[in-house]
Amino acid sequence: MPSTTAVVTSCTQRKSVPRCVDFAQLPQFPNVTGLAQAWQRLLRTVSPAGAAQSVYQGRSIADAATAASHLGCPWYVVSGGLGLVRSEEPVPAYECTAAGGSELDGRLKRLGVATSDWWTAITTREPQPLTRLISRRPVLLALPGSYLRMVRDDLAHLSATKADQLRIFTSSRGARFVPEHLAHCVMPYDDRLEAVPNYAGTQSDFAQRALRHFVEALDAASLTLEEARAAVLRALARRPRRPRSIGERRSDDEIRSVLTAQWTRHAGSSTRLLRYLRDEAGIACEQKRFRRIWQSLSAELRA
Repeated sequence: MPSTTAVVTSCTQRKSVPRCVDFAQLPQFPNVTGLAQAWQRLLRTVSPAGAAQSVYQGRSIADAATAASHLGCPWYVVSGGLGLVRSEEPVPAYECTAAGGSELDGRLKRLGVATSDWWTAITTREPQPLTRLISRRPVLLALPGSYLRMVRDDLAHLSATKADQLRIFTSSRGARFVPEHLAHCVMPYDDRLEAVPNYAGTQSDFAQRALRHFVEALDAASLTLEEARAAVLRALARRPRRPRSIGERRSDDEIRSVLTAQWTRHAGSSTRLLRYLRDEAGIACEQKRFRRIWQSLSAELRA
């Protein structure tokens, strides 16, 4: 890929400044268009907190920024609250994510619409921003499944002739949300990446770790699509797969105690707390069970 390449990553709930607007502040609306317009009006009532590259925090952001720096190229953030944001663009401190279990996710389900409809609604001023970006320049797109599901309809507009400009980094689950005509653009990374020194991590930052490995260790950004896929497969060929772990079983009270201890660190976010429970604490907890415990604890702590 030429020097005009761009890196695109997902936003994070972890931010360097306290949130000043929260999606939960909005009243109920009968359709996704009204909901999106109300959210955008609310965003306009607050001043930017800083550039996106300094507001968004966490390993996934750091790895994407490192990959872009290595290539000397611009990078962008796919935000569930703002749309497609360039790294140096000023953004407010906000709370809005389309991740499963979030306030937005619940609202959309009650309206009977998908997160892809939300993406369309918040990008009406610049429709299909990802498709337009990829049509202009090669793009390294590192997104988890929840974000690929959100931008799927946008990516579906990318023509087959422009598809060779795209490299997608995601988990095997995330790959299921890629439009069929772009499936060959997914780089074949899997859990063998965990066996590569300096590139192991949690599932939540898998896409960005794979991106950084592709750029730094393989120096594969300039390769053709077929060459790039082959380079990834060669790099992982002799790496062992990570043993599958079901996690340690704990009682509801024990899980509640763990969540209480981690509540402030993760700002009470159900998505971040579930990831902590599974990826860091190694505790098994089915999603519905976790949701029940989290809702009870949330009501208690915020009373």
